Amino acid sequence: MKLREFRTKYLTKLLNLSKSLKEKYPDKADRIEYLTSIISTKLYNLRTFTLADYVYTLYLASTEFSEFEQLIPGEQEVNELYKDLDDGQ
Repeated sequence: MKLREFRTKYLTKLLNLSKSLKEKYPDKADRIEYLTSIISTKLYNLRTFTLADYVYTLYLASTEFSEFEQLIPGEQEVNELYKDLDDGQ
């Protein structure tokens, strides 16, 4: 998977999750919007060397709303991203 595909896939997931969280926790909509904004910015500007920062941000967000864990990429996806980088793609 190329980095641009990863960003698109996870940005879509993030926006869907944000909508779902706002419906589930309407009283916390401002906080959800704030966290979504931070994560979407990191995701939009994501490069392989900032991937660890992105994952850590998701971890922190998931301590407040466990649903954000859904956005933490699996080991296989991370390995694919780094493999693509190593292959020069």
